[in-house]
Amino acid sequence: MLFSHAPKAVKTLVAVMVVLILGASAFPSDADLKDDLEKLEQEREQTQAQIEAASEQVNAATAEVDEVTAALAALNAQVNEQEAQLAAAEDKLNEAEARYAEATAAVKIKTAEIELLKDQVKNKAISAFVGRGGDANPIMEDIDPNEAVRRRSLVLSVTQQDLDITESLRTAQEELAIQQALADKAQADAAEFRNEMAGLLAQLQVSRDQQAELAAEAEARLDARLAEQAILEEHDKELAGKIKAANDELARQAALAAARAAASRNPASGGGGGSYPSADQIVRVQGFWVHVDIAQNLDAMLNKAAADGIFFGGWGYRDHQAQIRLRKSHCGTSNYAIWQMPASQCRPPTARPGASMHEQGKAIDFTYGGRAIGTRSSPGYKWLAANASSYGFYNLPSEPWHWSTNGN
Repeated sequence: MLFSHAPKAVKTLVAVMVVLILGASAFPSDADLKDDLEKLEQEREQTQAQIEAASEQVNAATAEVDEVTAALAALNAQVNEQEAQLAAAEDKLNEAEARYAEATAAVKIKTAEIELLKDQVKNKAISAFVGRGGDANPIMEDIDPNEAVRRRSLVLSVTQQDLDITESLRTAQEELAIQQALADKAQADAAEFRNEMAGLLAQLQVSRDQQAELAAEAEARLDARLAEQAILEEHDKELAGKIKAANDELARQAALAAARAAASRNPASGGGGGSYPSADQIVRVQGFWVHVDIAQNLDAMLNKAAADGIFFGGWGYRDHQAQIRLRKSHCGTSNYAIWQMPASQCRPPTARPGASMHEQGKAIDFTYGGRAIGTRSSPGYKWLAANASSYGFYNLPSEPWHWSTNGN
């Protein structure tokens, strides 16, 4: 037996079950909504205060990162400068060592030359004193006085040459000693400078490593603050959505109450075959707001259509004020156009306020493929024509898109 043809007691029981099953879709009471809204607004106020505090923490963390990054950059610059000075010290040391080696080699050469000259002087002296006969003491021989004078002059001349060479060598040795001393000092100074620069460089590198650790810690704190701020902002968006939904529902319920009051005051409003539904009688089924009485059948029909590859969109429940707005848009703004003009004279045809099954939540305007079903050749219409009656839905012949529980 179809749900739409079930006894009233069974329908009531099923309605209660649907409300329980679809509780998340059912409308809460006005008092509950206001209470939830107040709590949501308080929570959002607290969240926004937390966001503001988190923003200040992010600014502080960003400033800290900038500070330690600048300090690290300065230390890096000092390290680079110190490394350049150390390289210069190495060059100076190499130059001093080269001069030292050069001076040492020169000393060795000069020393060898001195020894050679000394041998030459010695040999000349011996030759001067030794005659052709090879006697060892020619000056003491009993010779001609003139020859003796000549030999003495020769000895004096050779001795003077020896003295001149020796003086020159002594001067050269003193100069070489000075050069070698200068080279030694240059080498010692360069080594001392290099050691000093190396020590300073080591200290700078330690400071740079410590500053790099501080920079990493500061960046980690900044990342944590940014993540916290992002979470709070996402929560704030979620709360804003919930607050909007609660306000929208409050407005919908207020409009529904106003529509019921207006309909009771206006005798021309008629009725769509039943009284206006209460807020808790309207539920959401796969995107459609409908009366709880048809929720189960609609859900089953949509599931069957989807299994057959047919997917419907559209809208169902429309409150009294929305129906009035449609009449003004489709029929005209006069009192007659709104309340008395036949629906067929409107473009498109639109039921009088109070006479539409939409106002009861028991009619649906279907779309297929993103467009209203405007022809009976539409795959959406063909499927509904073949299957909708099995679920208690019937078409209004003049409107291929419009299906209700009584065909009106």
